[in-house]
Amino acid sequence: MAAETLDWAEAHHNKRWTVFLRLSRFTLWSLYISIGSMMLGFDFSLAGTLTAFPAFQRLMGVPYASEASGYLIQAHVQAAWSAISTVGDILGIVISSFVMERIGRKHTIFFGIVFTSVGIGMQIASHEWTLFLGGRLVNAIGFGVVYVVCPVWIGENVRPELRGLFLCFINGSIILGQFILALIAYGTQKIDGKWSYESLIVLQFIYVLFLIIGYPFFPESPYFILSKKHDQAAAEKQLGRIYGHEDQALLAAEVVRIQKLVDDDEAAKRLVLAQGPPILQAFRGTNRKRTLISLIPPATQQFIGAAFVLGYITYFLSLLHIENYFTVSVVLYVVMFLSNCSAFPMIEVVGRRPIMLVGIFALTLIELIMGIMGVVNNAAALWVTLVCIFLWALFYQASVGAVGLAVASEVATPRLRPITISLVGCMQGVSGWLIGFVSPYMINPDAGNLGAKVGFVFAGFGVPLCILIFFYIPETKGLSFEDLDMLFENKVNTRHFTREIQRLRDQRDAQAGRDAATAAGSLGETKEAGLVAEMEESV
Repeated sequence: MAAETLDWAEAHHNKRWTVFLRLSRFTLWSLYISIGSMMLGFDFSLAGTLTAFPAFQRLMGVPYASEASGYLIQAHVQAAWSAISTVGDILGIVISSFVMERIGRKHTIFFGIVFTSVGIGMQIASHEWTLFLGGRLVNAIGFGVVYVVCPVWIGENVRPELRGLFLCFINGSIILGQFILALIAYGTQKIDGKWSYESLIVLQFIYVLFLIIGYPFFPESPYFILSKKHDQAAAEKQLGRIYGHEDQALLAAEVVRIQKLVDDDEAAKRLVLAQGPPILQAFRGTNRKRTLISLIPPATQQFIGAAFVLGYITYFLSLLHIENYFTVSVVLYVVMFLSNCSAFPMIEVVGRRPIMLVGIFALTLIELIMGIMGVVNNAAALWVTLVCIFLWALFYQASVGAVGLAVASEVATPRLRPITISLVGCMQGVSGWLIGFVSPYMINPDAGNLGAKVGFVFAGFGVPLCILIFFYIPETKGLSFEDLDMLFENKVNTRHFTREIQRLRDQRDAQAGRDAATAAGSLGETKEAGLVAEMEESV
């Protein structure tokens, strides 16, 4: 049967899965560029996973009789590793934003490869924690540089029907990187000596290898070519590499669509510059509410425990004396990855607000139960704690973890989206740095030694987050950017966006009809007056 013919000049939101299947080459290139997201996920969990290896504890730790290995990596060392990694990621993202605008999205990848390779080498060569700290910084800068190319390249070129799907796809790639780390750790746990942990560091070069292999063939972003070089022929050539040359109508339509996107963005930039610094505009009038709403999801992700669970879960399981904790970590990441994948269709079917609401209330309750089990502190409570960790992973990756970025991106004022997304990144980085930094002090035996009682901390954060999400996170499914502008300008309660949008659309259409009728009447009167004047002149 012949494939359905699509008019690529139009967005087909009711046929998004047909579009997805037809654009399989775009998905493959998205998988390639998502290596940056996988690298970030791998690096984010690396230090916490290494800390669980007895050989690594003996190398980097101090004598500590109560630990099985006889050594303990002190809380301030773990906190430094976590903090420096987050700082490196932020520096990499900032550097990448400047480099991408000058040399393009494609060549920025090579820039990140250099940093990453040097950082990995430093970590391999380290025999004390300070050199390892420096390697973590350089490595994280490289990972941050490559990572940010992923959402930029996809965001600039993805078809509008697939926007929500691919925004979730980015978070899924991060989880996949963490799953790969857990799988490797499971495989190397029984190796004696330094290669039990050093294998994890060395195998980061596999990411670099895949980036190098794909680099010569990776298409430059057509958006970048149209915005910087104004060369439609070159942009269409790159689109051919993205989609293939079989459907010329698709290539022609995409050049027109992306050119319009470039023109709209340039006009928005001129308007922004005419009205003052963008950072100030983001906190004026209705923009202030939209900006603050955009900052809620990234803060929610970190303060409900993402930086803790994703960064320290293997080490935390070992502190709880869970047997076969490396195996448990692998199963946990399988649950997280599958749960995250389930969010891909749910975001377009169920919607953003219901997913966020169910997720945050469930996560807060789970954290509370976990904290209570830490007080009970017996064998049964340990099993309940383990169940809570798995339930947390299930609900987090299907809700807050997957949907947060989509909500933050969609709610932002279109002409202020670049500065808003930068603020979202800063919020995520700062809150992640804070939780990652204090986590070792909460759980390490030489510090807080809270065990499962750490659940009380995150449940405490969860209560105000539940209130914020209930009152302020809107439903954006099926709403255009024009719809969102209209809803915010009319000061509609964010809880009632779905209910009120049709009324506002009807008012807008009715007003447009009246304006058209008035314009037509004015034109008729003008013509009639002109005819009368001609008749008088002839008389």
